[in-house]
Amino acid sequence: MFWVVLFIPACAWSQDTCSFLVKGNVYDAETKQPLPFAAVYIQDNHGATADVTGTYQVNALCAGSYSVICTLLGYESDTLRLTIAGNVTQNFYLKQVTTAITEVEIHGRREDDRALVSQSVAEIANEELNTVRGTTLGEALKGVPGVYTLQSGPTIFKPVIHGLHSNRILIFNNGVRQEGQQWGSEHAPEIDPFVATRLSVVRGAASTRYGSDAIGGVILVEPSALPTAPGVQGEVNMVGASNNRMGAVSGIVEGAFDKKLAGLSWRAQGTFRRAGNSRTPHYYLENSGFQEANFSGALAYKHKNYGGEVYYSQFNTRLGIFTGTHAETIADIQAAIERPEPITPSYFTYKIDRPYQRVKHELVKASGYWIFGNESRVDVIVARQQNERSEYDYVPLSGRLNPELYLRLVTHTADILYKHAAIGKYTGTVGFNGITQGNVRQYEMLIPNFRNYGGGIFYIGKWTSERLVLEAGTRYDYRWLRVYTLDNNTARVITPTWDFNNVTGTIGSQYYLMPNLSWSVNIGTAWRAPTVNELMSQGVHQSAVAYEIGNPNLHSERAYNFSTSLHFDTEKFHGEVGFYNNIIDGYIYLKPDLKYIHTVRGSYPTFTYTQVNARFRGVDFSGTYKLADSLSFTSKISLLYAWNKTIDDYLQLIPANRFENSLRCGLGNVGGVRQLYISIANVYTARQKRVPANSDYLTPPPGYMLVNAHMGFSVPAGKQQINITFSINNIFNVAYRDYMDRFRYFTDEPGRNFMLRIRMPFAIPHKQE
Repeated sequence: MFWVVLFIPACAWSQDTCSFLVKGNVYDAETKQPLPFAAVYIQDNHGATADVTGTYQVNALCAGSYSVICTLLGYESDTLRLTIAGNVTQNFYLKQVTTAITEVEIHGRREDDRALVSQSVAEIANEELNTVRGTTLGEALKGVPGVYTLQSGPTIFKPVIHGLHSNRILIFNNGVRQEGQQWGSEHAPEIDPFVATRLSVVRGAASTRYGSDAIGGVILVEPSALPTAPGVQGEVNMVGASNNRMGAVSGIVEGAFDKKLAGLSWRAQGTFRRAGNSRTPHYYLENSGFQEANFSGALAYKHKNYGGEVYYSQFNTRLGIFTGTHAETIADIQAAIERPEPITPSYFTYKIDRPYQRVKHELVKASGYWIFGNESRVDVIVARQQNERSEYDYVPLSGRLNPELYLRLVTHTADILYKHAAIGKYTGTVGFNGITQGNVRQYEMLIPNFRNYGGGIFYIGKWTSERLVLEAGTRYDYRWLRVYTLDNNTARVITPTWDFNNVTGTIGSQYYLMPNLSWSVNIGTAWRAPTVNELMSQGVHQSAVAYEIGNPNLHSERAYNFSTSLHFDTEKFHGEVGFYNNIIDGYIYLKPDLKYIHTVRGSYPTFTYTQVNARFRGVDFSGTYKLADSLSFTSKISLLYAWNKTIDDYLQLIPANRFENSLRCGLGNVGGVRQLYISIANVYTARQKRVPANSDYLTPPPGYMLVNAHMGFSVPAGKQQINITFSINNIFNVAYRDYMDRFRYFTDEPGRNFMLRIRMPFAIPHKQE
């Protein structure tokens, strides 16, 4: 540990050229009055939004020359060039115009539409996003306070927000609600994180804005806006990992036309990932590799007051399922759970054999917008998704060429938003969301065929004064579900049908106690109709290692959510602390039956969907303190307490408390490298002691502490900078099991892992004729 002791004094005396800031105020050029909420952007995705006093501050800038742009609805944008060799103060004076293009047309962001200002939103972008490239969406987000992961082995991760997951979390991929077969812990989101330049997490109930299922929150996977300047640019990302010998390469190329095709832009992107068997500190996990190939393309047109985009993406993966989870007899599955170490062969290979899954997800999206003369705006998005899942058992039942289970889900969605012109200090948005779904299955039974229809309409209004923002909204949703299945007694097709509807609402405020201290409060209701798996499951869920039983008598979940947070930001310290209390009447969860069943596909523990009244409450904290110009300390805390009010006891499968502390040292330019930094983090996950006695097949594992390290720098390559990141996860190769991993019944988590990431941007200048 001697090198850790030297870490702090060495950094404290170093000169970090990435610790500079640009700050100032934004004013009306004629009245000289402050302009709240103006956007200030600096290249490479740095930026800030001015507060209610018109003050902005952009931190963590490196020495160099930058293009800076300041924009605000109703004003001409102002662009200038800044040379940064230290802290800079720069004011902006914007001129009013009768018709203006909002910041979304320049940067593809509509901050007011992403979430209510009274809700807590966390983002992963820039340097932090670069350090998680090559991982799944769930892995990339688990460092956000209040966000956890639900796992099925080393390859399948599903995000959890404030203890809620699956159909209680909505994921939007490039503005489209992601609809895959997320029926259980082993169905991870079919999204390629390489497409995103920013990942955002809306923590807390967001049903009023996004739809009836957003009880726990919303995840936004946001690519950058398509370019508007003529020319071609792009980047190549390469990632390598030691533990499972994973290799990944992802490329993106984009450009815009000029002259007669001015306003037309395009993008093409592709990713390939491959990994072999993962290794715990003591053994390999047989058949735990994966292979993934994804691609996407977009074509967009933008005019002064209208535009549109067509987008297509395809996600393909083949996932090996650890063979130690398969058991022929009930005695075998009991022994596998009880033994401390699996007895499967321990070796490395890239080969993926039975059992495994194949997943294919296609998305087609068309969108358009129109800005009217009074600055009101309408946006329309229509999309089609097709998700196919094939599951192949350890022992084939239907021939080598056919899977044991096949599911195909087709979804159509439509979204219409109308943001009316401001009425004094008041603005508002009315929206409609519609969805239709159809599911077809083949071979073995788990989820029956079904049709699903739904729709919702909402209105959200916002009033803004100098220091106070008030907002409120209401929404109505309707869901209809019909299932097509066989009656076991008569062998006739029956069509049980359910319909659900509800009204939700939200009210919130944000108040600036001081220019650098704001307090937010949000009170909202949310609801969720039970899904087809919760109502009608009857069969083996392969990678969840479970035989699941549905309950057709379930009713809707109804949530009542309260959250409040404080945001503080100074030159030395910036942080956020939030508290939430979420009461859910009719909470549905998969309860262990403490029984086993033998089927033609093997033997499995059984689980039944159960409904109770529950309460989730917790605290999220994130803060960074600047110890010196080149040294900063960051602390993150996620505390969660869940209670089953029906039986007056704890609730099962709830993430344990997590604590993370890290030090980051910026070394600046050293030798031939630039922007060198080193960071070290300590992550402690407590043992989950808050579970009912004798309620699971295995007691929760002990808590564990991991130490991770990161190093990053850039190397000049002509006019571009090649970014290189090196990380070590689980430095001390700790053997542990995670309570939120279903495979904890059988095996440890993967051990030490070295990862190398290389990002190479490129640009082909446009030649003027």
